[in-house]
Amino acid sequence: MSKTGEPDMPSKLRIAAVRPVTGKQLLTVDWNNGKRHTIDLSAFLDQFPAMAALKNPERFDQVAVGEWGFDVTWGDGLELAASTLHRLALEQSGEVMPTRDFKHWMAKNNLSLSAAAVELGFTRRTITAYSSGAALIPKHVALACRGWEYEHR
Repeated sequence: MSKTGEPDMPSKLRIAAVRPVTGKQLLTVDWNNGKRHTIDLSAFLDQFPAMAALKNPERFDQVAVGEWGFDVTWGDGLELAASTLHRLALEQSGEVMPTRDFKHWMAKNNLSLSAAAVELGFTRRTITAYSSGAALIPKHVALACRGWEYEHR
């Protein structure tokens, strides 16, 4: 956690090992800090047409740790950064709120950046970082959004 209480990705976090889960679009990633996450890439692959080749199970299973551990690669320019994998791992484990969920919460409740900042007790700058994906959204913010909705029914 950073000084602001937000989950952060240490700049030295690297991938120590990666293994595909056979027959699925899942990767098991071992990090150099000793943690392990199994990450579902199916929605990610659907979202980015440039990654469509990885929908082929044989191709997906060719994953390897990239040079220095800052990414995974399948060759031919198909790579995913460690920071992207880490964000997906945290979102899928419920440790952080996905940016799209935060943006959906704001839209559903007709809240501007400034209004969301006031309602959640953050600066507009923080809300801008959350809604743009520039900052990870801590679990307590997700809980605050749910609580806000409950109070405003």
